[in-house]
Amino acid sequence: MIRRFAILALTASLGLAPAYYHFIHYTNRTAPFSPAAEKFDLNALPNKTVTFFVSDQGPSQYTTTDGFPSVLGQVSEAAAAWNSVENSDLRVAFGGLYAAGFLPGNTPAGEVVFEELPPGTLGYGGPTSRADLTIGQNGPFVPITRATVRLNRDLTQQPGPSYRESFFLTVVHEMGHALGLQHTMTSSAMSTDVTRATSKARPIETDDAAAISLLYPSRLFAASTGSISGRVTIGGQPAHLASVVALRPGGSAMSALTNPDGAYRIEGLPAGQYLVYVHPLPPPRQAGLGPADLVLPLDVDGRPVAASGAFETLFYPASRDPNQSSPIGVAAGAGADGVNFDVQRRDSVAIQRVTTYSFFEQATVKPAYVNVGASLGLVVVAGTGLTANNSAAPGLSASVVGGSAVVNGVRAYAPAPAFLQLDLQFNLFSGQGPRHLIFSTPNDIYVQPSGINLVQRRPPSISSVTPGLDVNGDRVVTLTGSNLGADSIFCFDSLPAAVRSLDAAAGRAVVAVPAGSSGQRATLTVYNGDGQNSSFVQGQNAPVYAYDTAAGQAVFFGQSVLPTGVETAVEITGVNTGFAQGQTVLGFGTSDITVNKLWVLSPVRAVANVVVSPAVSSQVVTPYVVGGFQVLSQPSAMQILPPRAGAPAISPQLVSVATGLPGGTPGSVVAAQGANLSASGTFTLNDVRVPILSATTTQITFTIPGGVTPGPAVLRYTNGTDTAAVVVVIER
Repeated sequence: MIRRFAILALTASLGLAPAYYHFIHYTNRTAPFSPAAEKFDLNALPNKTVTFFVSDQGPSQYTTTDGFPSVLGQVSEAAAAWNSVENSDLRVAFGGLYAAGFLPGNTPAGEVVFEELPPGTLGYGGPTSRADLTIGQNGPFVPITRATVRLNRDLTQQPGPSYRESFFLTVVHEMGHALGLQHTMTSSAMSTDVTRATSKARPIETDDAAAISLLYPSRLFAASTGSISGRVTIGGQPAHLASVVALRPGGSAMSALTNPDGAYRIEGLPAGQYLVYVHPLPPPRQAGLGPADLVLPLDVDGRPVAASGAFETLFYPASRDPNQSSPIGVAAGAGADGVNFDVQRRDSVAIQRVTTYSFFEQATVKPAYVNVGASLGLVVVAGTGLTANNSAAPGLSASVVGGSAVVNGVRAYAPAPAFLQLDLQFNLFSGQGPRHLIFSTPNDIYVQPSGINLVQRRPPSISSVTPGLDVNGDRVVTLTGSNLGADSIFCFDSLPAAVRSLDAAAGRAVVAVPAGSSGQRATLTVYNGDGQNSSFVQGQNAPVYAYDTAAGQAVFFGQSVLPTGVETAVEITGVNTGFAQGQTVLGFGTSDITVNKLWVLSPVRAVANVVVSPAVSSQVVTPYVVGGFQVLSQPSAMQILPPRAGAPAISPQLVSVATGLPGGTPGSVVAAQGANLSASGTFTLNDVRVPILSATTTQITFTIPGGVTPGPAVLRYTNGTDTAAVVVVIER
């Protein structure tokens, strides 16, 4: 959910409401309306990356097998999910910890905090600090300078322990708010928990990808996707905040909301055929917000612009029956225009906030997963307007868009008559994946995108866990179970484990054990690509991996000073650590120190390139290292100071003299740019002296020694007076 403190309504497009919905502020009074987007300024972000830091004052209560390291893992995984959107130019990263109540820095960033939340509130988030309206390459926008995600301090309450999928999906949702996204009605990551149909295997849906890409478009976004646009009226009058949805019968849904003049545009659509329908938003559950708990757009005078109210739901051009709808074809780089609707007003939204459930042994799962291999499938449904007097609402019927399943009946669910039971029958061509439900009444319909997920096998399960060591002495576990496959993800609490070998036919997998803390207990879960996971059938009986009691763990750093404005190598030495590439994060508790790249050299050695913003004043900082489930720091280990006058500096990016391209190979001649350089200096790679071929004050040319192993190498240079140290990557 969203709290008003966290958001001010603003977004950007070319006069039409964009696919999805952002935070909107209109900058003119009449159509075509000109909105400005509330978003991070890519030019103010190092490497176009917004970094999320987590308060070191974590949750106050955990379950017996949960802990703070797993929370950090889920935040890291959520950042990686948003970072994976190819058509978005924004990168998203996890930056480790910061001291509670104090996240210094002028660089825009996000923070994650923990506090006591009202009952039923899973979390909330959004921008909390903004700069003034500015003009960017894609038009006017309001830069976000700080965003906050707030989660419950008590992890024994919903959304539950941090190793559960529900917790992860909540973090993804709230992080989406922090990046500038509002709610959608397409069952995607940014839908509310009631209707959300995502999973850890697929946390970001097509609608989510379009939403973030519209705010931060890559140069390929418009050319690789298409759009549908038109206008919605209610009895001839413009409809504001009507939701228009483009639906693929066997795929995902994407939506847009209308401007005050009724205009809309659904952008970011993959090429294909779509059924398009329009529907009203449900009323708010939280005081002070608009329908669907949206922050209403603001007009030029800063006043909220109200929605137009309830109306009938129709498929294009004007039918309640999707079989009578005219499909709209979408091509990459092109738009389908003139998809208009004129609908009739209704007194209220009759059916809303529908949730579907299925059952596996004693577990209740939402949304519903139904195995098409069974002759019949049972789905239980709850939602406002579906029932009356412990029975189905008068005249209610249900169907599946596209005919991949048939609903044989709608009746009260005997164990709980306030719920409904749908009996499904499948055909040979049902396939698998999300399918959309339609609930029909005598005078209206309700569409539930991804209301059911058709699957062709049972959920995975784990029957045994056998710890062991591989040939290198690294810890592994052998898992046996059922319904394992090449798409299976094996998680220790929040962290996916590297798969060493998999025999799906035998139901056997060998996976690496993420680095853990002494005595830690991690819950093991398998997630399959179809969205099912082993908790469906194992519930509270999930196996637990117990880490050995080990000697103390610690980290130490190779230098105590970080100069501002200069890229510097930070060398990290661990004691009883398990550094692993891709699972080790270095942070300094401030957004003004950027870790450009980190390399793991061994389980106890790592090196990173770090840059301190020139605007930072002299101060002492505490570096944090998060590796797997190990959270380590060396308090007040480093001091930020201005660079010494005349001190040399070298860029870590080598350039081949022969080709002009980045990198080089052993034996090739490369150039390194810098400042205060000299041919009389001493130059080493991994402590091996390298002769300087030529030098100016800003460039050194040298030959990469033949014996240098391709990969990261610590470069040290002294100009006879002072020393610089950076990390370079020598490409193969």
